[in-house]
Amino acid sequence: MEVKVSHVVKRYGVLEVLNIDELTFEAGKAYGVIGPNGAGKTTLFKCITNIIGDYQGQVSIGGVFVKEDNSILSNVGIVLDGISVYKDRTGWFNIEYFSSLRGNFDAQKAEKLAIELEISEYLHSKVKTYSYGMVKKLILLIALLHDPKILILDEPFRGLDNETVTWFKFYLKQMTQKGMTLIISSHVRNDIESLCQEAYILKKGRLDRHIDLSDISQKMVRDVETTNQEALIVILESFNYYYQVLETGIIRLNIQDERWLNVKKTLTEQHVEITELAKVNILDGNLN
Repeated sequence: MEVKVSHVVKRYGVLEVLNIDELTFEAGKAYGVIGPNGAGKTTLFKCITNIIGDYQGQVSIGGVFVKEDNSILSNVGIVLDGISVYKDRTGWFNIEYFSSLRGNFDAQKAEKLAIELEISEYLHSKVKTYSYGMVKKLILLIALLHDPKILILDEPFRGLDNETVTWFKFYLKQMTQKGMTLIISSHVRNDIESLCQEAYILKKGRLDRHIDLSDISQKMVRDVETTNQEALIVILESFNYYYQVLETGIIRLNIQDERWLNVKKTLTEQHVEITELAKVNILDGNLN
């Protein structure tokens, strides 16, 4: 199920926290939404799910405008960092209550997920006795119970043990292979790289850029240091080779370019040594 965000603007008084012109999440794909704290990620998720409804613009899910028919949200599961449940009630109460808002309650499936998440034995206890990680598992269970066609996750692995994270990532990959649209934010680079095909970078509430994580050319970017950076620049210019000079003097370029072999040969001929050829992760600098 596809999600489209069109000309969505959200302000708190004069403070603009979100201004997205166009953003599309295609059905059956996994997307990372990345940016530093305050970039607008959670606000975007709340607008998509109509938790925040007083925004300008439109969000459509499966071609249906959410503001006009929010019943379409029955197809969406969402886990926000810090989302609350009824802590004076049991885990089972919360599962049954939130499930009833979305349709029929499948007790058998809930029990199966609870066993896999290792919280089954605690479901008859009040949530206020749970640890942070157990509460997170309960919220994940509720979000997954109805096999949502769209799943939105905000820092979903925070507070979870490594075994649960491994299980959860495997589960998410299975769901996306079956056609679920996954939208996830995380400050952990591996979370995005291991799950997503594409990523949107937000900065100060606006879309900064789009990254195709499957694009091999983006994985071949390197930071180059030599014994003579000025000579390297002259050689790159002679081959009309695109490069960037960082503030540190390091030169960033794509070694997939077929001319790179000629550049290296020329460096050798001029007795210039490459002292560093460091891989650049395309997500670095966008997660924090």
